[in-house]
Amino acid sequence: MDGSEGAAQPEFVLARRLNHLFNTTVKAVDKRGRPVRYSTPEVAAAISDDPSHPISISRVTLWKVREGKANPTMEKVRAIAKFFDDHRADGAPRVTAAWLLADGDDESGSPDALPERAEQVRAIAMRAGRMSPDRLRMLVEMIEVIDPGGGEPLPSVGG
Repeated sequence: MDGSEGAAQPEFVLARRLNHLFNTTVKAVDKRGRPVRYSTPEVAAAISDDPSHPISISRVTLWKVREGKANPTMEKVRAIAKFFDDHRADGAPRVTAAWLLADGDDESGSPDALPERAEQVRAIAMRAGRMSPDRLRMLVEMIEVIDPGGGEPLPSVGG
């Protein structure tokens, strides 16, 4: 990394989450009942052979993505997400390109955290949209106290 503070670079978020999927997606169970995981070459071949899209990815490119040394196209990220979503366990959360790329505090590797967070943000925005200018100004001030310098400065609220 470049030593800068703040959010993780997208390729490192992608690498961390992709490796989580490789470590938790079970292809089969061996004779002793141990899980057998997919290898990088197997996943690359399966993505390239998938007739539902024109994407091809080499095992070297996929390995580089896993190492955080490559930043794939959005089409390749979607194809990777599709592979793991198609092979997820029954009842496991969906795997999407948005989850693979989303930067956030979710270290658990759970793709279901993204839709829940989006719903929370939407609910807050809907409530804020109905507030009077004075209450909206108070909300903006509270956000600045809770998350000072948390990103772009919030616009001032007229009133």
